[in-house]
Amino acid sequence: MKLFCCCLLALPLRYLVLTSGYGYRVHPVTGRFCFHSGIDLRARHDTVFAVMPGRIAFTGYDRVTGVYIRLASRDFTLLYGHLSQVFVLAGDSVNSGTPLGITGSSGRVTGEHLHFSASYRQVPVNPLLFLRGLMNNQLTNK
Repeated sequence: MKLFCCCLLALPLRYLVLTSGYGYRVHPVTGRFCFHSGIDLRARHDTVFAVMPGRIAFTGYDRVTGVYIRLASRDFTLLYGHLSQVFVLAGDSVNSGTPLGITGSSGRVTGEHLHFSASYRQVPVNPLLFLRGLMNNQLTNK
Protein backbone atom coordinates (compact mmCIF):
# COMPACT_ATOMS: atom_id res chain seq x y z
CA MET A 1 0.00 0.00 0.00
CA LYS A 2 1.31 3.45 -0.89
CA LEU A 3 1.36 5.93 1.96
CA PHE A 4 2.13 8.87 -0.28
CA CYS A 5 0.76 9.45 -3.77
CA CYS A 6 1.74 12.29 -6.05
CA CYS A 7 -1.09 12.08 -8.56
CA LEU A 8 -4.55 13.21 -7.50
CA LEU A 9 -4.14 12.71 -3.78
CA ALA A 10 -1.46 12.99 -1.14
CA LEU A 11 -1.66 12.50 2.59
CA PRO A 12 -1.25 15.59 4.81
CA LEU A 13 1.85 14.06 6.44
CA ARG A 14 4.22 11.28 5.38
CA TYR A 15 3.04 9.14 8.30
CA LEU A 16 -0.38 9.29 9.91
CA VAL A 17 -0.68 8.60 13.63
CA LEU A 18 -4.03 9.73 15.01
CA THR A 19 -3.89 11.37 18.43
CA SER A 20 -7.44 12.78 18.54
CA GLY A 21 -10.36 11.84 16.34
CA TYR A 22 -13.30 13.62 14.75
CA GLY A 23 -16.41 14.15 16.83
CA TYR A 24 -17.27 14.88 20.44
CA ARG A 25 -14.46 14.73 22.98
CA VAL A 26 -13.19 16.30 26.17
CA HIS A 27 -10.93 19.12 24.99
CA PRO A 28 -7.39 18.52 26.29
CA VAL A 29 -6.82 22.21 27.14
CA THR A 30 -10.23 23.49 28.28
CA GLY A 31 -11.52 20.24 29.80
CA ARG A 32 -14.91 20.90 28.18
CA PHE A 33 -16.95 18.34 26.25
CA CYS A 34 -17.17 19.74 22.72
CA PHE A 35 -17.20 18.83 19.03
CA HIS A 36 -13.81 18.41 17.35
CA SER A 37 -14.35 19.20 13.67
CA GLY A 38 -11.07 17.66 12.54
CA ILE A 39 -8.42 15.17 13.48
CA ASP A 40 -5.11 15.64 15.24
CA LEU A 41 -2.06 13.85 13.87
CA ARG A 42 1.22 13.26 15.68
CA ALA A 43 4.02 15.36 14.24
CA ARG A 44 7.42 16.76 15.02
CA HIS A 45 8.70 19.42 12.62
CA ASP A 46 7.15 17.43 9.74
CA THR A 47 6.40 18.74 6.27
CA VAL A 48 2.68 19.27 5.64
CA PHE A 49 1.39 18.47 2.14
CA ALA A 50 -1.58 19.56 0.05
CA VAL A 51 -4.00 16.65 -0.01
CA MET A 52 -5.67 17.75 -3.25
CA PRO A 53 -4.95 20.25 -5.99
CA GLY A 54 -6.52 23.61 -5.29
CA ARG A 55 -6.01 27.23 -4.35
CA ILE A 56 -4.74 28.62 -1.07
CA ALA A 57 -7.77 30.54 0.17
CA PHE A 58 -6.17 31.90 3.34
CA THR A 59 -3.11 31.77 5.55
CA GLY A 60 -3.15 33.36 8.95
CA TYR A 61 -3.25 33.04 12.70
CA ASP A 62 -5.91 32.78 15.35
CA ARG A 63 -5.55 32.05 19.05
CA VAL A 64 -7.16 28.58 18.80
CA THR A 65 -5.90 27.17 15.47
CA GLY A 66 -2.60 29.02 15.60
CA VAL A 67 -0.83 29.46 12.28
CA TYR A 68 -3.03 27.79 9.67
CA ILE A 69 -3.70 27.33 5.98
CA ARG A 70 -7.08 27.00 4.30
CA LEU A 71 -6.99 25.24 0.90
CA ALA A 72 -10.02 25.37 -1.43
CA SER A 73 -10.57 22.57 -3.95
CA ARG A 74 -13.90 22.64 -5.80
CA ASP A 75 -16.60 22.16 -3.12
CA PHE A 76 -14.06 21.14 -0.46
CA THR A 77 -12.14 23.25 2.02
CA LEU A 78 -9.19 21.75 3.90
CA LEU A 79 -7.66 23.30 6.99
CA TYR A 80 -4.15 22.63 8.28
CA GLY A 81 -3.59 24.06 11.77
CA HIS A 82 -1.00 24.64 14.52
CA LEU A 83 1.84 25.15 12.02
CA SER A 84 5.25 26.67 12.75
CA GLN A 85 6.01 27.73 9.15
CA VAL A 86 4.00 28.39 6.00
CA PHE A 87 5.49 28.02 2.51
CA VAL A 88 2.51 29.32 0.49
CA LEU A 89 0.56 32.55 0.08
CA ALA A 90 -3.15 33.19 -0.31
CA GLY A 91 -4.02 32.91 -3.99
CA ASP A 92 -1.33 30.34 -4.80
CA SER A 93 -2.39 27.31 -6.83
CA VAL A 94 -1.03 24.02 -5.54
CA ASN A 95 -0.98 20.41 -6.67
CA SER A 96 -1.51 17.42 -4.44
CA GLY A 97 1.76 16.68 -2.71
CA THR A 98 2.90 20.33 -2.71
CA PRO A 99 4.66 21.15 0.59
CA LEU A 100 2.55 23.77 2.40
CA GLY A 101 4.43 24.25 5.66
CA ILE A 102 5.92 22.69 8.77
CA THR A 103 4.04 21.35 11.77
CA GLY A 104 4.27 23.17 15.08
CA SER A 105 2.50 23.97 18.31
CA SER A 106 1.00 27.39 17.61
CA GLY A 107 -2.40 28.29 19.04
CA ARG A 108 -4.22 26.50 21.87
CA VAL A 109 -2.44 23.15 22.12
CA THR A 110 -0.85 20.79 24.62
CA GLY A 111 1.99 19.93 22.23
CA GLU A 112 3.06 19.79 18.62
CA HIS A 113 0.69 18.15 16.15
CA LEU A 114 -1.19 18.80 12.91
CA HIS A 115 -4.88 19.63 13.11
CA PHE A 116 -6.46 18.63 9.79
CA SER A 117 -10.09 19.25 8.93
CA ALA A 118 -12.21 18.95 5.82
CA SER A 119 -15.55 20.44 4.89
CA TYR A 120 -17.84 19.92 1.92
CA ARG A 121 -19.84 23.01 0.96
CA GLN A 122 -18.98 24.45 4.39
CA VAL A 123 -20.26 21.38 6.29
CA PRO A 124 -17.60 19.54 8.34
CA VAL A 125 -16.89 15.95 7.30
CA ASN A 126 -14.83 13.29 9.03
CA PRO A 127 -11.30 13.78 7.61
CA LEU A 128 -10.45 10.07 7.89
CA LEU A 129 -13.50 9.10 5.84
CA PHE A 130 -12.69 11.93 3.42
CA LEU A 131 -9.11 10.67 2.92
CA ARG A 132 -10.27 7.06 2.57
CA GLY A 133 -12.82 8.12 -0.04
CA LEU A 134 -10.17 10.02 -2.01
CA MET A 135 -7.78 7.06 -1.88
CA ASN A 136 -10.49 4.60 -2.96
CA ASN A 137 -11.50 6.93 -5.79
CA GLN A 138 -7.90 7.29 -6.95
CA LEU A 139 -7.27 3.53 -6.86
CA THR A 140 -10.44 2.68 -8.82
CA ASN A 141 -9.70 5.35 -11.46
CA LYS A 142 -6.24 3.99 -12.31
